[in-house]
Amino acid sequence: MPGTQPTAIDPFTAAYRQHASGLRGFVGTIIIDRHLAEDVVHEAFLEWWQHPARYDPTRATLESWLRTIAHRRAIDRIRSREASRRRDLRLGIRDHHSTDYSLDQFDAHFSRAQLREALSELTDKQRDAVLLRYLGERSTAEVASDLNTTLGTAKTRVRDGLIALRQRLQADPAAA
Repeated sequence: MPGTQPTAIDPFTAAYRQHASGLRGFVGTIIIDRHLAEDVVHEAFLEWWQHPARYDPTRATLESWLRTIAHRRAIDRIRSREASRRRDLRLGIRDHHSTDYSLDQFDAHFSRAQLREALSELTDKQRDAVLLRYLGERSTAEVASDLNTTLGTAKTRVRDGLIALRQRLQADPAAA
């Protein structure tokens, strides 16, 4: 508009424009889910916005302070998701075992104890991958995301877990 003066950008907006992109990249190396990483970046800036006195420019640059806040929040998010996943998995397995099976599912019900025992003999990583893939009906890519690992690692854990299960169940004549 003619006659209007350009407005100055406030320091918070200027800092966000300067540091947000790099902070997203940094957090993206910690958290695979880009939406979750974006939330963490916003939380770091929100921390600065709500408590500006916590940032001391004599001790660190704004960028390193924001990275520290974002790193802590990212680790908190990962731990929270892992605890939630374990809780859901534990509750899901308990609910699955308390299901009243019909006669059509008698064979699955009959071998449930042997399968549970064979699963308990797997490593934690193999068991988590197999349970997510087959009982959780997740794709291998979803298993990788849920376990915060690469696709190749998730495939290997599922494959090795299934091989170990087959060996344990074939060795048990009651399960056959």
